[in-house]
Amino acid sequence: MPFNVDPENVSAEMQLEIIEMQCSTHLKQLFLNSTKLYIYRVVQKAKFPKIIAYAQKILAMFASSYVCEQTFSTMKLRKNSIRNRLTNKHLFALLKVASSQLEPAFENIIENQKQFHISHTPTMVELWNKS
Repeated sequence: MPFNVDPENVSAEMQLEIIEMQCSTHLKQLFLNSTKLYIYRVVQKAKFPKIIAYAQKILAMFASSYVCEQTFSTMKLRKNSIRNRLTNKHLFALLKVASSQLEPAFENIIENQKQFHISHTPTMVELWNKS
């Protein structure tokens, strides 16, 4: 929160950027009237590179801990007393699918398949016997 900090309590390399940001009435109004994350989208990276880099580090900590907690919860749901034969290899695959944000392209997969399952395709012997 660059507007809530005393510039003297900040490292020397960031003091000038903090002072310059606090002197900007436009940024101060933006900070008061919008979400706290929005200000880092609006601020020019060339003008305040150290503040933006520091904010990105702080925000990344929360995002990565959220993903970690979510993955542990998923693991707890997957590996329980009922599924006690689940190997670490299978658990890893389940967690990889659960924590991934990729969406499978089912339409492309179906279009590229010539036959879906070998047991659903009649053999030459079956075709010969029908005729």
